[in-house]
Amino acid sequence: MSLRCAGPLLLFCFSLLPILLSAQLIPEDEESDTSRIDLIYSRKMKGLQTTEGDFLYLQGDVHFQQNNMHMWCDTAKRFPNKKIIAYGDVQMLQNDSIRVFSDSLFYDGNTKKSRLSGDVVLQDSSMTMYTNQLFYDLNTKIASYPMGALIVSDSTQLVSKSGYYDANTNIAYFRDSVRLTNPSYKLFADSLAFDTKKEISYFNGPTYIFNDEDMVYCEGGFYDNKKNFSVLSGNPYYLQRKEDGYKKAKGDTIIYDGNINKYYLIGNAVYEDGDKEVRADTIIRDGASDQFFFKGNPKFRSLDSTQNQTIDSKYSFYDAKTETLIFREHVRVVDKSQVLVADSLDYVRSTRTGIAKGRVAWEDSVSNVRILCGEAIYNDSTGAFLAKENPILVTKLDKDSLWLSADTLRALPEGKDKDKKTFYAYYNVKIFKSDIQGLCDSLTYSQQDSLFQFFKDPVLWLDSVQFTADTIRAVMTAGKMKTAFLKQNSLIINTEDQVYYNQIKGRNMQANFAENKLQNLDVQSNGKAVYYATDNEKKYMGVNDVDCSDMYMLFNENQIQRIKFTGEPKAVLYPMGMTDHTAMRIKEFKWLEEKRPKSKFEITGNRDWSYRFAELSGIAPVKIDSPEIEQDSIVQVNSAPDSLKQPNIIQPDPTKGSGKLKPKENPEPIKEEKKQTLPNTEGKLKGVKKED
Repeated sequence: MSLRCAGPLLLFCFSLLPILLSAQLIPEDEESDTSRIDLIYSRKMKGLQTTEGDFLYLQGDVHFQQNNMHMWCDTAKRFPNKKIIAYGDVQMLQNDSIRVFSDSLFYDGNTKKSRLSGDVVLQDSSMTMYTNQLFYDLNTKIASYPMGALIVSDSTQLVSKSGYYDANTNIAYFRDSVRLTNPSYKLFADSLAFDTKKEISYFNGPTYIFNDEDMVYCEGGFYDNKKNFSVLSGNPYYLQRKEDGYKKAKGDTIIYDGNINKYYLIGNAVYEDGDKEVRADTIIRDGASDQFFFKGNPKFRSLDSTQNQTIDSKYSFYDAKTETLIFREHVRVVDKSQVLVADSLDYVRSTRTGIAKGRVAWEDSVSNVRILCGEAIYNDSTGAFLAKENPILVTKLDKDSLWLSADTLRALPEGKDKDKKTFYAYYNVKIFKSDIQGLCDSLTYSQQDSLFQFFKDPVLWLDSVQFTADTIRAVMTAGKMKTAFLKQNSLIINTEDQVYYNQIKGRNMQANFAENKLQNLDVQSNGKAVYYATDNEKKYMGVNDVDCSDMYMLFNENQIQRIKFTGEPKAVLYPMGMTDHTAMRIKEFKWLEEKRPKSKFEITGNRDWSYRFAELSGIAPVKIDSPEIEQDSIVQVNSAPDSLKQPNIIQPDPTKGSGKLKPKENPEPIKEEKKQTLPNTEGKLKGVKKED
């Protein structure tokens, strides 16, 4: 054969060499061996036969295949023990779904394990992984990295120092300095599992999740990126940072449903907003409206060291936009010495104003004052208190109680001392104490100096004595009347039998008392007196009619004993049987006994406040039947693995249903007073001493 003919033939043979060599590498006895590695193609090859087998050095578009795995590279070494070392643009493809790129590779065909180094990239249908070193087991489809990796899945990026990826479950496990970045949040954790297909993160240690304003911490649970739903456990809490402060919420479990933008804190739930805190069995936050529901014995307290306020109730609600806290059923507020109980309370944090409704009872243990009403408004910062809807004031005076009712009651602190208050009563004021009763249009009472001021048609009764004037100012000491100032059109009337009336009139008067008995009276200007003289047996002897500018009178058992006149008095003593007693009455005479409060029930009416007094003292509230509460806010946890699934959470609506207490139908009956018999008017006249 000539060289001219041999050239084309040799060229054709060399072009078939890679294919022929590939076919020669597959002995007939190995066709069924699943660990066999087939050489599909190589531009260049050097072979070396050893006692252990054939050694190959391959260059140029090297292509190996083992079952459903393909591998490409620029250069490769194939050892007789089915191990391969590959260099340059290494690629691996498994099942047409998992692809790996690297600078170099070591592959053991027996164990089907590989080690890839350099710029390693692993891809499947759900994610791309970047790392410098990767161990990949084709049997288990698990890729692990010991030198840190970056995983990208759609819009989510995740970085950690070590971890592994299971292609069977599409779950990547990360350890040490885990960082996950998403357009809507960032995550930092010690360890994390991430389902790249479902985009669910599983937390297995201390984990922090951030966005622009919010931060969430937990040590267990999961977060579903696609459904925007999470269940957090292991000391979870939520923190919202703002320029004017922070808001924090925590519980045994936190559930977040991004579709409806709601947070659920379940078990030992706590919500903090600046200097305020609320605790409850369950707390629900509506992110859209920034509203909170507190369910299961919520308890509100101040975190301000200068305050000591707590609020308890059965249900509670908070609107962060209006900064309004709403409490419902068995509401109890404690602030140092002051306690308030009610059926409902709306509290505005910005103004520190509370509006209580429904059988409201307020007590200040320092000043021994209680206020009962249907509605009350109070302010923490000013110490002001306003009571409406049939308000009643009860104060301890010595061993007795003074009851006061009006259309409206107001309490204001006196100066900087909030423990001492001035009380203002407006319209239709009534007072009852066992030995003092009164009526007026309006009234003020100062705890600082125990001063009562009665305005507009006031009437005051002490025992059998009635006091009237345009204005009455009364000072009490140890629960007893000490001094009474009667200003303008002053009139005092007393009677033992409501037939004959002693009357003293003047422009202004000052009366002094001892043990609520009138001791002396100073009548200032325009004085006039009509009074009856009696003997030692209390029998009437005559009636004195005295006119004088000023008078000073001494009394004993409410009877005039001595009179001192100023100026020229005009005095006449008339016999009892020769006198028109009605005609002798002073022009302004009005005996108002029928309007006099006879008992505290004329102040309280048929309302029974005993259970409210018990609640003020800290006794458990009276159990009452409440309407059924509708169920809402149903949350179903279906995205978590079985080990993390939570039961369905069904929460009641705190704004629906509130039991109301009915007044006691049969209050304690008012004892009927015995009728007085008229005294015997016959007997010897006894004069009254007069002094110039």
